[in-house]
Amino acid sequence: MVRPFEIGAVARILGLCAVAGPALWLRDTRSLAVVLLFAIVWLVATSLSALRWVPKLALAVAEAVAVAAICGYAVVEADAVPVLALAIPPFLGGLSLGIRGAAGLILVEIAVLGIVLVQLETRPPVDASGQLLATLAFGLGVGLVGAYLRFNQSRQAELIPYRDAIDLLRQLLALTDVLDAGLDPQSIGARLLSTLQDDIPAIRASLWLRDERGLTPVPTGSLLESAGHGAQTGTDVPDALVATLDEERPVLRGGAFALPLASIGGRLLLVEGELSPFLAAGRRALVQRLEAASARLVGLTTQLDTALIFAEVNAAATRNERHRLAREMHDGVAQDIASMGYLVDAMADGPLPDDLRPQVELLRGTISRVVGEVRASVTALRMDVDANQSLGEAISGLARRLSDSSGLSIRCTVDERAARLRPDVEAELLRIAQEAMTNAVKHAGASEIDVECLVDAPRARIVVRDNGTGLGPAREDSHGMTIMRERAQLVGASLSVDSSAMGTVVYVALGARRPGNRPQPDGGRR
Repeated sequence: MVRPFEIGAVARILGLCAVAGPALWLRDTRSLAVVLLFAIVWLVATSLSALRWVPKLALAVAEAVAVAAICGYAVVEADAVPVLALAIPPFLGGLSLGIRGAAGLILVEIAVLGIVLVQLETRPPVDASGQLLATLAFGLGVGLVGAYLRFNQSRQAELIPYRDAIDLLRQLLALTDVLDAGLDPQSIGARLLSTLQDDIPAIRASLWLRDERGLTPVPTGSLLESAGHGAQTGTDVPDALVATLDEERPVLRGGAFALPLASIGGRLLLVEGELSPFLAAGRRALVQRLEAASARLVGLTTQLDTALIFAEVNAAATRNERHRLAREMHDGVAQDIASMGYLVDAMADGPLPDDLRPQVELLRGTISRVVGEVRASVTALRMDVDANQSLGEAISGLARRLSDSSGLSIRCTVDERAARLRPDVEAELLRIAQEAMTNAVKHAGASEIDVECLVDAPRARIVVRDNGTGLGPAREDSHGMTIMRERAQLVGASLSVDSSAMGTVVYVALGARRPGNRPQPDGGRR
């Protein structure tokens, strides 16, 4: 899209050529002086229009005054009458200010011409007067053209982001078929740490991303990442990482190391970990090995950065789709069922045979229950973990709402560190906890539910226990447990279920697998 500044510059150049041609042909000194004045005015106007702090209206009025004054002088004194110059300010006024701007500048030019002619105490020749009137009418016409261009460009500007998005999405669809490494952050991150270990013998390493939220751990599910359970508390950012951010180069402090990974995506990925205590190399040699490792990991770093951005786009699309479904359910299905409820209420309040009244009451209760479930589903679809609410806070809020709506006792224990998980990871863990608690409320026949949420990024653990009747026989139309396992696999977490006549325990672990537990088959109530 052409900017107004560029159109204005071209219009002034064409206007200067239009007034310079006759003056050069006649070789009249006064006409050439008029051309020089126009050149000075339009050069200054073009230069000032490039400055954002210069008011557009003031600049347009000043240019119209100067052009009209020069034309008024030239009509009386010069042999070449530069009347076409009067069309330039209205055109530029319409381009930058709209129809009102073009009409207003025409009036300004008429007023200035009248003042100049009165001051000169002379009347222009008849043919010059006709040219002036015709040019002013022409100026109003080109001013309307400029206003239309302004309107059309404003409409096009609204569509530019969508057109760019279409091009980028098409490129992404084409790339997904040819990317050898895929777009899975978990596998790419694990491969990056494994490649790093080939160059630097590390007993522990973890990936971090610096973005607008600060430093955020990137879970990879790598054994190298979960090797040192006690080495990283997650309460504070490791000192080696802080030093790397300050110095923008690999840092070695004792056995702890951190190194930045360059990516063409523009964001900063970092690796933090602990070297093997059996290394015999000196400090300078280790720093050089870290620098060499960072250079060799550029390819994997770019792949990981791409995968993380794709995960964010996918999470945003999923969130928008959930909100769309929630709106459709609220405005469509929920309203239709509520209308049915009103009809049943009217039937129940009217005269009914005694043998039909119990059936109508049963239908009324069923409709009320379905309406409640639809509303709960709408609330669940719209629930997200945002920047101002942590995963533990979101799970606690969900537990309170379920407890209020069901009347069951739901106790929630939360233990969170300062560091946050990636947004897409938090979203999937929240959905798993939501499914587990909803199943316990609806199907377990439980009187008490205990929920534990421990977050120590990049590790997390969620446990949902109930004292219900356990899993029932498997059903073909039951997909709850399958979906929970799929969500866990998406973020590299493990999920296990312990079920007995004393109740059910759903255990989700991110960063470390729970020993001794194996996933159970889908039960009938899940």
